[in-house]
Amino acid sequence: MNAQPQALEDAVERLAQKAVALPHEHRMSLIWSNHSGLSEQRVEHLRALFVGQLSSAQVHIVQGEAAPALRVMIEQTPSRMVLTASVPAEGSVRVVMEEVARSLAGSEEKAATPARLEKELVWTQERKILSAALLSESGDSERQMVLLMEEALLIYSQAQGSWKLQATKRLPNPLTAERGARGQLMFAEENLQQAGILLPGRRCEANLKDESAVACVAGNPEWPAGRLLANAACGAQTWWLKSDATDWTVEDRLLLRSSGAGREAAPVAEMSVPGPVQAIGVGIDAGSASVVVRNISTGNYEVYRVGLSCAN
Repeated sequence: MNAQPQALEDAVERLAQKAVALPHEHRMSLIWSNHSGLSEQRVEHLRALFVGQLSSAQVHIVQGEAAPALRVMIEQTPSRMVLTASVPAEGSVRVVMEEVARSLAGSEEKAATPARLEKELVWTQERKILSAALLSESGDSERQMVLLMEEALLIYSQAQGSWKLQATKRLPNPLTAERGARGQLMFAEENLQQAGILLPGRRCEANLKDESAVACVAGNPEWPAGRLLANAACGAQTWWLKSDATDWTVEDRLLLRSSGAGREAAPVAEMSVPGPVQAIGVGIDAGSASVVVRNISTGNYEVYRVGLSCAN
């Protein structure tokens, strides 16, 4: 039997038609995930076809604003390509599927990416955490954890597997809920004992080694969108770790994309977290990040170490 290159494209169009035939929202964000061996170019082509079908049915895909998420996933088994769409409508989600034999899907497949994400819960507390950093200087076995709170910087050291509060540095003019509590810790690799602190309308500096006060100047900081990761075991490739960030009232996802890929490119790996991501910051090495999450089940703020790993 001859391969039919359009079989997968036809399946994507049928999937879109099934999705719009269900009760659905007329404005949705689109989360497009590829867990198959298809190339990024092919996946982007399929995504464009899907969006085109939605547009013709008067369904608008929005970006950069809160909207119910339409989730599409491409997966593969040894014999089939499986496409799934989860369609939100009035507080519920319904699922439609399409399948295509891999022999009919065309031969444009890439080698499966070895990159994957791993996470470890490091800290949890009731009080709000704006940002966190896990630090470990080269040649030093002692680790530090720095937490940015609304009113202070908390510096912990790790001893015998537990964290001990080492120092507290108060912030000048602490944040209030009315002013919008947001913050981000920044560090330069060559000096991990000097913390940069981004806050609404100002940037601050804090020395973690001495008792000097936190110093701030007025400004409009540029907020980082995520963290760039690299791992020698994964080769020379670098990756952006960012959050899905479509709805601050539901569970979130961490998305890993090639640093050269576009903003809307399908992630090469992803990971669910139990609530909205508050901040993504410095990890203990170039292949990890510190991620602050507000757990929607408990209301607690949690700090995770999220690492980039590669399959054998």
